[in-house]
Amino acid sequence: MKIILYLLLLSCLACRGKEQLYTRLICDALGRNVLLPDTIKRVVCLRSSAIRMVTYAGGSDFICGVEESETQENHEYTHLFAHPELLRKPIVGPRMGGDAELLMLARPDVIFMASTTIGEANELQSRIGIPVIALEYGDMGRKRSVFCYSLQLIGEVLHTQKQVDTLICFINRQLDDLQNRVEGLVQVEDVYVGGISYRGQKGLTSTDPYYAALELLDIYNVASELDTSVVSAIAGTYIDWEQLIEWNPDLIFVDVSGWPLVEQEFKTYAKLNQLLQAYATKQIYLLWPYNNYHSNFDVMLVNAWYVGKVLFPEHFEDISMKQKINEIMFYFVGDTIANQLITCWGKHQNVFDRLKNNE
Repeated sequence: MKIILYLLLLSCLACRGKEQLYTRLICDALGRNVLLPDTIKRVVCLRSSAIRMVTYAGGSDFICGVEESETQENHEYTHLFAHPELLRKPIVGPRMGGDAELLMLARPDVIFMASTTIGEANELQSRIGIPVIALEYGDMGRKRSVFCYSLQLIGEVLHTQKQVDTLICFINRQLDDLQNRVEGLVQVEDVYVGGISYRGQKGLTSTDPYYAALELLDIYNVASELDTSVVSAIAGTYIDWEQLIEWNPDLIFVDVSGWPLVEQEFKTYAKLNQLLQAYATKQIYLLWPYNNYHSNFDVMLVNAWYVGKVLFPEHFEDISMKQKINEIMFYFVGDTIANQLITCWGKHQNVFDRLKNNE
């Protein structure tokens, strides 16, 4: 059986060699020069965020194989809600790297690989003989140029520059609109965000001192006071209940992915949470999960608009969350999927309203 598979792989590579003329030299996000065919018809995306970035850049139709985690029917990925056909693509191996033999069987013209190093990208490219383009994720704040460069890189490889330019212009307009609405406003509430997932559900004391939706609105986050030695974007950032009570924020946002644990904590630690002003005044609100196999920029932007509505209602009263969700998702993943996402995560709302509705 292994001999047959080996011969099949050699046949696939031979066919690729005859069909492709490598005429383009591309410099990827890690500064590697990669030789590519002029026409790309088939791609595979490896590791966290790569398939999301390629979808953002208008490349979903090029994807010919996916990591195993992309085929789960109970997923919570916006790109899969918008492109359910990806659920049925051939599996190229487990998440965070795939399998060399399965990658070769998928016959991609190029592989996009995120969360990688120069050495790892070179090693994979050398081992399977398929060009590997490394991507870096960046963010929509201080590292927005990194994010945009990776999008533009994908657009250059796939010839989807028009889609990429449209998305980047949309993002810039959204961020400008958010800033214009809060310019000159004084923040009167201390704000905290809890329930942030890091490799699984976490409770109220799991936080993010650089929570992007707050930063886009220049909102002060009480967790930003934490020493950087206890902050980790990978392992997570955690405080204890005593610290939360000491901060005693006026308003708390909870990532809905952690809500089941937080709801249980409200029962288990009833005497503690009653010391929180936000609990006493019922100023606790749900946000959608943005940290799922790396950051979901579309979800984070949706959350920023909701944060604006909660903190500055008079300046965001014209915003319908459902319409805003559809608008953002259309530009990022190509479809208006607000109803599906609301079914998955529930509405952005005050947690006490959710509790009342569930009674």
